[in-house]
Amino acid sequence: MDKFEDFGKRIDEEFGRLKSIRNFEDFGKRVDEELARVKSFVKEDVAPETEKRAAQFLREVSEKLTEAAAWIEARNAGRNARSGEPPPAAQPPPSS
Repeated sequence: MDKFEDFGKRIDEEFGRLKSIRNFEDFGKRVDEELARVKSFVKEDVAPETEKRAAQFLREVSEKLTEAAAWIEARNAGRNARSGEPPPAAQPPPSS
């Protein structure tokens, strides 16, 4: 079955479910069920992938910041060498 047929079948199923709602109480139960399903989907599928991508992004940003800091330090060292000033004392990296 192709995607379009699958989509049509799912729409038909949803309309069938909507027709079975007889009163406001049934509607509320249906909303609660759907919210629980969405919450579960977000918790189990969306959040882990989002966290994985966020961690990778932070690693990449960290590398770029390290490169930028090294570039700035090298530039300042070059300036200090030309002006005859002693270079500033190197700061040890923060311990994790």
